Amino acid sequence: MATSTAAASLYTGEVAVEAETRTSVAEQLEALDRVLARLTGRFDASLVSELGLGASDLDDLVLSRQLVQRNVVDEDGEPAESLRLQVEFDEPSINELLQRNNLPRWGKERPAVLLWAVIEDDSGTRFVDDPRLEYVIRDQSERVGLEVIRPLRDAMDLTEISLQDVRGGFLGSAEASAQRYGASVIAMLDLRLQEADPDAPWWTGRWRWRIDGQDSGLNHSAESSEGLIRSGLERLASALAARYAVVDLAGEASSWRVTVHGIVDEVQYAEVLRYIDNLSVVEDVRVVGAQGRQITFEVFSGRQDIETYLGMGGLLQPERRASDGQLHFRLAR
Repeated sequence: MATSTAAASLYTGEVAVEAETRTSVAEQLEALDRVLARLTGRFDASLVSELGLGASDLDDLVLSRQLVQRNVVDEDGEPAESLRLQVEFDEPSINELLQRNNLPRWGKERPAVLLWAVIEDDSGTRFVDDPRLEYVIRDQSERVGLEVIRPLRDAMDLTEISLQDVRGGFLGSAEASAQRYGASVIAMLDLRLQEADPDAPWWTGRWRWRIDGQDSGLNHSAESSEGLIRSGLERLASALAARYAVVDLAGEASSWRVTVHGIVDEVQYAEVLRYIDNLSVVEDVRVVGAQGRQITFEVFSGRQDIETYLGMGGLLQPERRASDGQLHFRLAR
């Protein structure tokens, strides 16, 4: 299913700072870079540099800044604290910046990702449960704007999926667990230590994921397993942004007729109306007809693929697109 990631969190950037030093413009611009990457899915270069943004731009973009303490897990796997500069940016101003530069914007509708991960090192092969790696997965997921769900690996899970399934990238074996955890994207990661020399370690990582029935992945190597997690989550976020991000275009919004079948009472009607109206790609919605257990809405949006967004959350199941372009969905309840 799709999670409606809080808009405020998407527009808030954090960077680690030293307690003894004053925060600088450079750190605020780094926080801005993180927000822009999260919204566009572009992690391979600095958009702050590309767009020529500097200290003078921060006055129009920053809402607040503060120092916060975060609980972290250090490299030895022990609990620790990290001082962070947290910068909250103004959502309309950031969106206008992206629109002005014809950059895509990935909104708050973000599919939840179920991540199965295994590791092979000197201690053998096992499911990832190391505190440090679990922290890295969580921290990097937040940085790129993904909700990553880690399976419990309980008896129910392990009757359906094995270490060999994950190492082989057999995504179909995780379909049942994805449904159990309410995730619409499945990802698998196989980490392997190839060279254990402490002065020159060498790791390989094999990522596989399934988005809307399409399988893809990434094979890469790095000096640390943490680097493989970071780059893999960036690539996955970029793939999702390529699927769901839109470019805000000026001009009159398009009108779509959307009929939802299977609505039996006022509670379900209100739920469907609220869901459609809250989609970031929807500018306005109104009811234009009702008959029996179906209600027809007129939805205004400037996006060309509104059908994808309507079906993202799992609440509405697509049925068909009529010859006149009208979209038909069924309430999944």
